[in-house]
Formats: sequence, structure tokens, C-alpha cells
Amino acid sequence: MKIFLAYIKILRPVNFLITFFSIYFAIIIADKDLFLSFKSFIGSLAGAVISGAGMVINDYFDLEIDRVNRPERPIPSGLISLNAALSYYFILNIISIVLLLFTDLCALIIAMISIVIIFFYSYSLKNKGIIGNFVVGFMTGISFIFGGIIGGNVKPLIFPFLFAFMINFSREILKDVEDLEGDKTKNLRTFPIVYGEKASLRMSAIFILLTIVLTFIPYFAGIYNIYYFLIILFVVDLVLILVVKKILTNPSRRELRKLSDLIKYEMIIGLIAIYIGVN
Repeated sequence: MKIFLAYIKILRPVNFLITFFSIYFAIIIADKDLFLSFKSFIGSLAGAVISGAGMVINDYFDLEIDRVNRPERPIPSGLISLNAALSYYFILNIISIVLLLFTDLCALIIAMISIVIIFFYSYSLKNKGIIGNFVVGFMTGISFIFGGIIGGNVKPLIFPFLFAFMINFSREILKDVEDLEGDKTKNLRTFPIVYGEKASLRMSAIFILLTIVLTFIPYFAGIYNIYYFLIILFVVDLVLILVVKKILTNPSRRELRKLSDLIKYEMIIGLIAIYIGVN
């Protein structure tokens, strides 16, 4: 049972579910008739599986770093071997491609390109500083475009794409600050290592503030309704302002992890707000 749970844990279950529901809501925002459809479920599951596979290959290449930063993870803890992790990675990607054969050709092409990008991110791009942060933000946001393609209407997913890109770009910089010591052991060139912790925290705070400003535009442009505005204002943006305030007080590594997790949970609420806002 412990080994089985390790294979679940390495997928990052919370991230897996966020990806699944991001794509699912994107599909039904694009086409409400696809609510509870086989196509919506299969497309969302395939995207989440690709995300999970990305976590596996990331941990595969990050073994030495995780021995310092995250020794409790399945690979550095010894619960999953490197060979088993690599096999698991390929199996997950094959499953996702097979699932997408039942959805849309364009979605399948985007998924295959995404698999390649995620691999090269884990292999080398994450070591390229802000480029790696950009890639993670972009790939998180692209899940909404992916869902829009499956649903046949990308236009209403432009703002969700931008929200996801910006907030995840910011979150990745925070995570790099948190992982600073482990990253130094492998001579990585992350943004905090090159430009320092203070500059990185300011950069993260700026992008969160820009995201907050951006969240108002769809409401005042008449794209989303008042329910979206109220949820975003009182449940998401106010919390993000508190996050920014905390970021600018030079938080500890433990506090950074909590802030990163809080941003992740705020993304879930934001997703709900968007879904309610277009109905």
C-alpha cells in the first residue's frame, strides 16, 4: 500500500485535480452542451495525466536537488526507483495520447507538443532562470486553451489563460526562492540565484499585483457577471493582497511554502469564480 500511495503522491494529487477541473470547466465554458459528456471527461483526464507525467519526469531529473529540498518525496525517499519512475512517465504519456484519440486532432497535437516541452523543461529549461518560470506559467495557462479547443471555442478562455499564466509565473519564482539551497548544490541559474532573493520576491509580488488588476477587466468589459466579480474581489484578490504583503516582509522558507500553497488554493477559487461568472 505504501508503494501504491507513492505512485499517487508523485503525481501531486492536488495539482492533478486542479488541471483536470481547469480543462473540464474550460470545455464546458466553450460549449455548455458538453457538460457531463464523455468527451469532456476524457479530454480533462488526458490533460491531467500529462500534468502528472510532468511531475514524474521533473522528480526524475531533480533527484539530487530533492534530496536537499524535498527528501520526503517518493524518489529521494527510495519508495520509487529512477527506472520505475521513467517507466511510469512513459506509461502515463501513452495513456494520455490514447485517451485523446477519442477527442480532437488539434487537442492531440497540442498535447504531444506539451509533452515535449514539459520534458525539456525538466531536463534543462528549468535551469535557465526566468525562462523556466515562463514555461511553467505558459503550460499551466495553456490547459484552458486546450479545453477551449476540445470545446470548439477558444475565445472565452483567453482571460483564464492569462490569469493562470501570470499567477503561476509568480508562484514559480516563489518556489525557486524556497528551493534556493538545494538549487545551489547543482549550480543552477534560477532567478533568485542570479539576481538575489529580494529581487525575486519583488518580482513575484509585482506579477501577483498585475494579476489582481487583470482580474477586474473581464467584469468591467461585460465578459463575466457580478458573481464572478464578488468572488474574485472578496475571496481571491483580498487574499492575494495579503500574500503580497507577506512576500515583501522577507518570509522564511517555511512561510514561502505556505504562501505557495495558498496561491494554489486561490487558483481553485478563481476557477470556480470564472465558471460561475459565465453562466
